[in-house]
Amino acid sequence: MSDGRRPVAPRRALAGGAALVVALGLVGLTAQARADQAHPASSASLDLGKPLPGAAYLEARLRAPCCWNQTLDTHRSETSDTLRREIRARLEAGESKEAIEAAMVARYGERILATPNDSPIVTYALALAAGVVVAGAAAGAMVARWRRQSSTPTAARGDAPRPRDELDERIDRELEDL
Repeated sequence: MSDGRRPVAPRRALAGGAALVVALGLVGLTAQARADQAHPASSASLDLGKPLPGAAYLEARLRAPCCWNQTLDTHRSETSDTLRREIRARLEAGESKEAIEAAMVARYGERILATPNDSPIVTYALALAAGVVVAGAAAGAMVARWRRQSSTPTAARGDAPRPRDELDERIDRELEDL
């Protein structure tokens, strides 16, 4: 030991390390207790994975205000997690989906809505659905007409079978020779 320090006994080092771990643990518990006092446990400890009626509806309708690119149900950021917790806490408190959505619009503006209320998307979707129904009905009518025509005997339709000619006879002979 030429550097002038005394060697530390292993037990003392172990005891000092244990004391340090205990002290840091207490500091961590104190910080957690203060954080719990600052933020009520009902909103901070909400499980975001737990299904809650209305939460999925709102999370799909509202965009994350940090980037405005994704809805809350798909976006992963501190801001979106905070909003999801707020939505769940308000739903658990008995607030309606409509009131929560209106409060978010009041706070962030219409931009927070993934699909604004005056959006023409709903009209387009209804028109597309009506077009599919009309096309399906037309296709069904065509198939029904085709089946009716194919099930009617040839004589009933007025089509007389054409008489056999020389080509028919030649084909029959060639087939017999095979």
